[in-house]
Amino acid sequence: MSPTDILASLATRHLAATRSIPAAVAEALREGILTGLLPAGAQLKQDHLARHFGTSRAPVREALQVLAGEGLLTVSRHRGIAVAPADPADLQEITELRSLLEGHAMRLSIPHLTRADKDAAAAVLAEAEAAPADPIRQSDLHWRFHRILTSRADRPRIMAQMEHLHIAVSRYLMPAWTAAGLSVGWVRSHRDMLELAGRGDAAGAAAMNAGQVEEARARVAQWLATQEQA
Repeated sequence: MSPTDILASLATRHLAATRSIPAAVAEALREGILTGLLPAGAQLKQDHLARHFGTSRAPVREALQVLAGEGLLTVSRHRGIAVAPADPADLQEITELRSLLEGHAMRLSIPHLTRADKDAAAAVLAEAEAAPADPIRQSDLHWRFHRILTSRADRPRIMAQMEHLHIAVSRYLMPAWTAAGLSVGWVRSHRDMLELAGRGDAAGAAAMNAGQVEEARARVAQWLATQEQA
């Protein structure tokens, strides 16, 4: 599929799903980047995007600013706007921050989880197990599970940073997941995490989460290395 066809497909679907044009543009481009349809280094021109989305430059510019703030785009005075390159060092830093923040939030939250919270987390895992192999949906369900386990931490700033890191790591994880089947079996491992949370073992759940985050980093780094050699 050509870049023009990719943009046309993303534009049609996301414009139909929302009334906010900047949000639709951002969501469409984010999906293209996270799934690898818009690869690292791909140039994004405001006029070109405005034509595809049937809008002016202003909402496109707003959407691009959002994606740049998420680390998905790079902005250069000389080279313009492009999809950010994959960087193993960036992936390493994201992994370290995730382990620290998610672990801290779990240790604060898990002692206060309600039965309804635990049932909701179990329902998310059941939905993920029954869902088709859709990286976007699986990623959303994965993050919904983690939101539940950290929801009682009462740390809105930490949660906001975790949301940002989720987007940042998805641009590495989902293309690799799509191409190489990474993270197969994540539902089973997260049931183990939920069992620890259900017993009130916040430290054990946090340690398990850190191990899973590092394992994902190692697998994605290995996949990135194969891409560089191809």
